[in-house]
Amino acid sequence: MLFKPTVVQLRGVDNKLYTLAGEGNDPAAVLLQPGAKGLDAPAFTIHADEYPSIDGGFLRFARAGIREVFLPLKIIAPNRPELMKLKREFIASLNPTKGMVQLLFTEYWQPSPKEDLFEAEPTKQLTCFYVSGMEGGEGSDSDGVHWSTYGLVLRAPDPYFHALFRTHASFIRYDVLRPFIPQAGANPFLSADGTQPGEGMALSSEPEWITTQVLSSIGDAAVQPRWTIRGPLNSTFSLRLHGDDGEAVKTLRMKQSVSLTADQVLTIETARGELDVFRQAADGTGPRTPMWNHFDIASDMWALQPGDNQVSLQIDQPAGLTPEEQEAWLANNQPVVALSYLPAYLGI
Repeated sequence: MLFKPTVVQLRGVDNKLYTLAGEGNDPAAVLLQPGAKGLDAPAFTIHADEYPSIDGGFLRFARAGIREVFLPLKIIAPNRPELMKLKREFIASLNPTKGMVQLLFTEYWQPSPKEDLFEAEPTKQLTCFYVSGMEGGEGSDSDGVHWSTYGLVLRAPDPYFHALFRTHASFIRYDVLRPFIPQAGANPFLSADGTQPGEGMALSSEPEWITTQVLSSIGDAAVQPRWTIRGPLNSTFSLRLHGDDGEAVKTLRMKQSVSLTADQVLTIETARGELDVFRQAADGTGPRTPMWNHFDIASDMWALQPGDNQVSLQIDQPAGLTPEEQEAWLANNQPVVALSYLPAYLGI
């Protein structure tokens, strides 16, 4: 059976990129050896209580702790000066006093066993800091290759692997009206790979503003979204997560009226260590106005769970409006709500 090796890379605190495993290597290289550990599911701490008078017990909660990764490495070079140069550079790239390193993993799969073609899965990243293992031992082979071996130990405060690029969604719906280029045949006019029929292109209607959306979170761990709300808006509002029965189970609420023009955006960042609520021009220029005083601290900056999440936007409408006033109010309170997140995975 044909296969394509997994590409494993390490990006140091100085932004230098080392390819530890993959196709082809330089004469001087840092190579990953067999025996890597800590790259699949993280260790979980389980808290459970026993029932006092009946059999069994119940689970209170489970949490993934700091992940520890072990990488057996071998640095090789055709001569000792090159070995020392690469070794010093690699050690400097791991310096935990200067920041974190990133481990990057790219797996390949074969769409058809009958063809010698492989497609890359999205690269996953784990952010770590160096702990130990670069003490090492040196040697040389009879053919003149010099080497040093190490057992690199890294720890990841965030135990989950993340995608490199954010996934986006919005509370806007587009309805397809008609094919971009009408044609008599059943196959559309574009092809993705030049051999199979494509899906063609189509013209869409004007975007439709909606207040309820089913958001599909890829990956297999909960993720904290970044919300952006673009005006017009002049009201309090809530972002709600609903359960299977349709009832709201978690609510993120702005308790004071938020005023946004069509060229302003309110950003609510819910990621751990990056919490922020601010208003800024839609083009990202100009100062950021803190909006924490509008946020209801008793509400929840909830996470998206793996799979489908039913989410709704509720804008609080003043009572007692006449039909004309209600029409004007609705026209001035139709914000464009969007979110993005980094998909999270339990392992590579």
